Amino acid sequence: MKAGDTDALSAFYDRYAPAILALLNRILFNSEEAEELLCDVFLEFWRRAGRYDEQRSSPRSYLMMLARSRAIDRLRCRSTTKLESLQAIPDRASSKPEPPESAQQNEQRQRIEAALKTLSAEQRGALEAAYFDGLSHDEIARKFDKPLGTVKTYIRQAISQLRNCMAKDKPLP
Repeated sequence: MKAGDTDALSAFYDRYAPAILALLNRILFNSEEAEELLCDVFLEFWRRAGRYDEQRSSPRSYLMMLARSRAIDRLRCRSTTKLESLQAIPDRASSKPEPPESAQQNEQRQRIEAALKTLSAEQRGALEAAYFDGLSHDEIARKFDKPLGTVKTYIRQAISQLRNCMAKDKPLP
């Protein structure tokens, strides 16, 4: 892709688009907007392919973070008051994941689901509000009516617990 090979872009898109689209749908809850943003994300990656550093992250992780960032930007532009708009968003636990492309992705999805089940409701809620809704720690504290320090602790503990659960050499919980 760094050399401008469109066949490489096509193969790259086919490999990563389903996972990126699932993330965008989960954040935006609007399939048309998610599909439009999916194209924007891949176009941005294509234009910046020369700047991608494989030492810093995998292509999938890079695309996920880029997509998440762009989706949260869209959420912020979409509503005048973020906290009011969050009340209309459906429960994330009910959203269905996209079917996995491969056995490796299926295993990774199972590991993630199992790791998420180890979190307390408070940890998971705070982490989802930060990651999917793009709320600041202050906004999360107001949303859940918890002290700021408690919210920061929930998020820090959740990330640490997920990191430990996702370590490749550890069995599924």
